[in-house]
Amino acid sequence: MKLFKKAIVGAACGTFLMGSSLLAADEFKFLPLFTDDNYQPQFEVAAVVQSVNFEHDTVTAYGAEVSFDCPVFTLPGDHTLRQQLTVLSYDTEGTTTMSIEMNPYYFFKLQDKLELGVGPGIGGIKSDDTWRFTYQAGAGLKYYATQNILVGVDARWQGVQEKDGVDMDNTRLVAKVGYRF
Repeated sequence: MKLFKKAIVGAACGTFLMGSSLLAADEFKFLPLFTDDNYQPQFEVAAVVQSVNFEHDTVTAYGAEVSFDCPVFTLPGDHTLRQQLTVLSYDTEGTTTMSIEMNPYYFFKLQDKLELGVGPGIGGIKSDDTWRFTYQAGAGLKYYATQNILVGVDARWQGVQEKDGVDMDNTRLVAKVGYRF
């Protein structure tokens, strides 16, 4: 039942994001990578630090994030859909855990240099030589200190496939510093 509720929340978030992007269909572009001569992926690379909060433990995770404007959809106005690929590592009770996530965020421009992003995600966690499927939802703020330097904070919830009675669901607070190319 717990997994079912999480799946419903994830599906609702995804539907909201897709529906809101299609409302202004006159500016919506499909596959801009191939159909828009002006498409620029706007690559960003960031170092990330996360506080990962489990039910009975909190650990610090370190990693990197690579993000880029979505090559599948271009959104109208000051809205951007960005793919965020994150790779993290942390230790829990003597076990090194690696996490790989893809989080598409829908970004709204709040001010000239400040954006709010929300979105779902999927990924995998490897712990004790066992891979587990993950799904997440999050929201974050990104501030561009200069044209190329960014800082950001996110709050994320992550559901993790349970195996052998081990529950690794967690919440995360994320800080990042990066560079936009």
